[in-house]
Amino acid sequence: SRSCVLPRFSRQAARPSSARPAPPRVKRQESHTDVTPTERLSSAKTPAPVIMDGKALSEDEEDEDEQFLVEEAVPLPSDVPVTEPARELDRENHGGLVKKILETQKNYESSQSSCKPAEKSLVSEAALNKEREAVKNEVKRLSSFIQGVCSRSQMLGKIVDYIQEDVDAVQTELHTWRRENREHAQALLQEQRATDQTLETLKASLTELEQQIKDQQDKICAVKSNIMKNEEKIQKIVTGIRFSSRS
Repeated sequence: SRSCVLPRFSRQAARPSSARPAPPRVKRQESHTDVTPTERLSSAKTPAPVIMDGKALSEDEEDEDEQFLVEEAVPLPSDVPVTEPARELDRENHGGLVKKILETQKNYESSQSSCKPAEKSLVSEAALNKEREAVKNEVKRLSSFIQGVCSRSQMLGKIVDYIQEDVDAVQTELHTWRRENREHAQALLQEQRATDQTLETLKASLTELEQQIKDQQDKICAVKSNIMKNEEKIQKIVTGIRFSSRS
């Protein structure tokens, strides 16, 4: 839809032919809030010569109508390409073939401009999907690791309970063996003392017997010496008796 605003015209009173032409008046275009800057730029046209409605003008009126209105051009935004109005003019001033070429070029450019965000969105979506998959895999790995740690911790807790029970039993048994060891040590000490006392008595008896044996041996030796002396005496007596009987 074309949104250009046609200028308004006004007829003034007749002026003499010798008068200088009046300076051009600047007419500002009315602002329409419902038209965007891009629509104004795409549909804008260059100022056309003013065509007056009504009868043909006389020479005075023609001289008088040398006063013309000038439309103030709307400043173009910096981000809008300048080639759009030229394309619109070319589309209107040239034939159907040029129009088709321009339409094809415009469609191609619009498709390219629409494809770029689509490609970017596809790339960003693929990157997001890849990142999501990586995060999901990491979460799965962490969850499996945590589950394994929990199961192992449960087993370890049971083992610790069993170890505590075993430690209690071992400590009880250790106390029992220590008590028995003390009891047996005391009994051994008592037996050692009784044995020492008995040995002392036996040692005294042995010493006494040894002394008696020595005394008996001394007596035996004395008896043997007496026997030998008596034998010598007997031998002497027998020898004397023999000599006396021969003589």
